[in-house]
Amino acid sequence: MVLASDLAQVPHRRRPKHRVKSLVRLSPPHYDTGDEHSGRMRISVPLPRLQYVRCHTRMPAGALVWAALLSLLMAIAACSSDTALIVFTSERDGDRDIYSIDLRSLEEKNLTSSSRNETLARVSPSNNQIAFMSERNGRTVIETMKLVGDSIDRVRVSEGDGSQSGHRWSPDGSRIAYIGEEDGTRTVFSKSLPDGRPTRLTYIEVDELGPWSPDGNVLLFVVHSGETRGIYSRNPDGVNEMRLTVERDTLPVWSPDSKRIAFISMRNDSPEIYVMDADGSDQRALTNNDFSESDMAWSPDGRRIAYVSDADGNAEIYTIKPDGSDRMRLTTNSIRDVQPVWSADSSRIAFVSYLDDDSEIVIMNRDGTGQQRLTNNDANDFEPDW
Repeated sequence: MVLASDLAQVPHRRRPKHRVKSLVRLSPPHYDTGDEHSGRMRISVPLPRLQYVRCHTRMPAGALVWAALLSLLMAIAACSSDTALIVFTSERDGDRDIYSIDLRSLEEKNLTSSSRNETLARVSPSNNQIAFMSERNGRTVIETMKLVGDSIDRVRVSEGDGSQSGHRWSPDGSRIAYIGEEDGTRTVFSKSLPDGRPTRLTYIEVDELGPWSPDGNVLLFVVHSGETRGIYSRNPDGVNEMRLTVERDTLPVWSPDSKRIAFISMRNDSPEIYVMDADGSDQRALTNNDFSESDMAWSPDGRRIAYVSDADGNAEIYTIKPDGSDRMRLTTNSIRDVQPVWSADSSRIAFVSYLDDDSEIVIMNRDGTGQQRLTNNDANDFEPDW
């Protein structure tokens, strides 16, 4: 784009009589989720408009046209930058392998293709690698492999004699945290990639590892029972460890701005959705009923929380605003729909539906329209990730 600061340095012999005001600005693209019949998402990019700023030379008409065209192309590229690949676990080959599916061609690919069980693939923040669990000699370890390039470079990340699980990428992709066993105790480790030394982050026995905060400053973990039960936060680069809750709480997820945490609580004997500030203050319920809520995912744009509820007698996918208002049911059928995962631009949700007595991968628009079945076989496909 041609900027006013660039134009001010263009040599000229004579100061023009009138100052020309010209700078191209492109409005942000508008996402339209389409309709339930077409199943397609439409992206509308507004035409460029002029915002006037002062500069000291006349901008040639040709340069103005090229600046507008460049801005338009950049906006279109930004609209299509969301990953078109979903990874998931499949049992179609007799054991569990990690597969991918290209949303443009619907081509499926077995990424791990081994005689061992590989599960729970999580895509790196840069979308070029996955981390996953792999069985070895009766225990699980954490490995990574490339999604792009000629070489897959499958590498073991975790260390130790016991099993490792619960892997989580740091927001910048430079580290992976995981639960490992040391001296018979399950605790949290962090390792810098590719070959850093694992760092033990807590001496509390841990049942569940939550995600890093989006700003990378805090890591969450959970203890399910006993005197130490609750959700904890840990500064992975320092020494601060804070107990945020003291109840039977689980499955914490961060808001995109790292200021709030949503979680499932059993404090009233029924699994309900709660939110709290990052320091554990202002804990309040978003749902309050006799049904079960689970599988939460906070949208990257921060506007909705997707979750699973059996409020209507069957496990279905809903969304709700972070203040607890505007509850919306997205799936309606007699089978279970679970494991919702948002796309990076918050326009779509991938989930697992138990079609034909087995689980399949399905996607839909954020309002539940445009549902599209991605896999169709006699085995179970589950654990999708964008």
